Amino acid sequence: MAENGSGEKNSFLSKILGIYVLLIGLGFPIVFRNRYFDMLSTKYFFYWICTLLLIVLSFAYFIFKGFSVKDIVKKMTVADYSILIFLLVAAISTFTSSYLYESFWGNEGRYTGLFLLSLYVLSYFLVSRFWIYRSFYIDGMLLVGMFVCLFGITDYFQMDIFRFRVDVVVEQKNIFTSTIGNINTYTAYVGMVMAMSSVLFSVSNGKKKFYYYFCMVISFFAIIMGVSDNAYISLAALFGFLPLYLFSNKNGIRRYLVVLATFLSVVKIISWINVYFKDIVLGIDSVFNIIADSGALLYLIVGLWGLAGLWYVLKHKSCLESETRECGKRFQYMWLILIALMVLLVIYVLYDCNVSGNIQRYGSLGNYLIFNDEWGTHRGYIWRNAMERFSEFSPWKKLVGYGPETFKMLLMHKTYNNPYNETFDAAHNEYLQFLLTTGIIGLVSYVTFLLSYIKRCFSCRNKNPYMIAMAFAVTCYSTQALVNLNVPTVTPFFWLLLGMSSALSMESVVN
Repeated sequence: MAENGSGEKNSFLSKILGIYVLLIGLGFPIVFRNRYFDMLSTKYFFYWICTLLLIVLSFAYFIFKGFSVKDIVKKMTVADYSILIFLLVAAISTFTSSYLYESFWGNEGRYTGLFLLSLYVLSYFLVSRFWIYRSFYIDGMLLVGMFVCLFGITDYFQMDIFRFRVDVVVEQKNIFTSTIGNINTYTAYVGMVMAMSSVLFSVSNGKKKFYYYFCMVISFFAIIMGVSDNAYISLAALFGFLPLYLFSNKNGIRRYLVVLATFLSVVKIISWINVYFKDIVLGIDSVFNIIADSGALLYLIVGLWGLAGLWYVLKHKSCLESETRECGKRFQYMWLILIALMVLLVIYVLYDCNVSGNIQRYGSLGNYLIFNDEWGTHRGYIWRNAMERFSEFSPWKKLVGYGPETFKMLLMHKTYNNPYNETFDAAHNEYLQFLLTTGIIGLVSYVTFLLSYIKRCFSCRNKNPYMIAMAFAVTCYSTQALVNLNVPTVTPFFWLLLGMSSALSMESVVN
C-alpha cells in the first residue's frame, strides 16, 4: 500500500493530524509534571488541550474550505454508527443524571466524563478520515514505548533513576512505575506496545525485523516486571489470537514459534534474576511463579528454539517450498478448535472450584479460580455490589445509566464502612463501568463498536501489517479492560490507535 495520501488528504488538515498523532503517540506517554503526584491530571490536561486544539483547527478548516457534513462522515461503517450511538447515550445519561456536573467533567472519578468521551470520539473520526499513513509514526511510538518500558524495568530493580518515587509513601511506592503511573495502567500501555512489536516482527522482513524483535523482547520483560496480574490477560489475548492471523502460511507459523520461545525465555531469565538478585528486585508473587517454577519450562524452551532453528536450517539448506505460500485456513481452524476446548476447560475448572468446591485440586492456582469478595484485589467485592446496585435501577436508568464517571456516587452509600476501608470510584472493569454509567444501550453500542472495528481490520488483513499490529494492540487493551480502568493516563493512546488503524482499513478497502 502506498504511504502517500491523495485528494483531500493532501492538505493543511492532514499536516495538523500528523502533528497531533506525534503529540499523542510520542509525547503523551512520557509527559509528566510533578512525578506521580499529578500524573493523572497532567496527562489529562495535555490530552484535552491537544485534542480540543485539533478540533477547533479542523472545524475552522472545514468552514474555510466549505466542507459539507458528507465530507466528514463519508464511508460510515457499523463501528462508526455504533460509537455515535454510544456518545449519544452518554450525552442523554449525562443531561438526565442527578450528577450533571460530575457526569460531564468526571471530576469525582478519573475524568472520563462526557467531555473526555466526546474528545475521544471526535478525535477518532478526524484521525480515521484525514490522517495520512506513514510507517515512521508507528516506529516512533515503539521507540517511545521502549523508553517507557526500560524505565519500568529499572523500577523493578528499585533504581528510581529519575527520582520519581521520592516522597511517595512506602506503602505505595511499588504500585507506581515509569511515566504512566499505576502498575495496572502501565501494563495496559505496555500490552499495546508488546502487541504491535510482536505482530510487526512476525510479518516483517529485512533489517526492520531486528528492531521489532528488540522492541518485543523489551516489552516482554517490561510487562512481567510491571508486577500486575492484569498483564497476563493481555498476554493470553496476544498468544491466543495471534495464530488466527499468522497460521495462514509456514513463515507465520515459524515466527509464532520464535515469539513463543522468546517469551518463555524471558520468563526463565526473570526467574533467574529473582533468585540471584532477590535483594534488589521487587520480586513477583503471582501466576508468573507457577509458570517459571515449572520443571518442564526449560525443556519446552529448548524444544521450541530447536524446532524453530531446525526449520530455519531446512528452509535454507534443503530448498523447502516457499514459506510464504498460503496454507489455507486449516491451521487457523485447528487453532480455533483448540481455543474452544480451552474455553470449555476453563468453564469446567471454574465450575469445579466455585460450585463443586474442589479448589484443593488446583493448588496455588486456587486463589485465581475462586470468585469471592477477595478476588482480584477486592474486585469481587466491587463487582458484586455494582451488579446489586444496577438491579435497583429503574428501567430507564438500566437502558441509559446514571451518567459517565458517576460510579463513585452510585456505590458511595452501598459500600460505606466496607471491610477494606477503601473508596471505590471505579469498577475496575470498563464494561461493567459502562453498564452502570451508560446503561445497556451504551454498553452494547460500545462493544459493537469494538467488535465491528476488529472485524473490519481483519477483513483486509493482507493489505497493511501496521493496521493489524494496531488492531492487536486494541484487542489486548480491550481484553485487559475486563479487569482494568478507563483512565486518561493510557486510554487516549488506545483511541489514537483506533483512529489510525481505521484510517488504514478505509484506505485498504478503497485500494
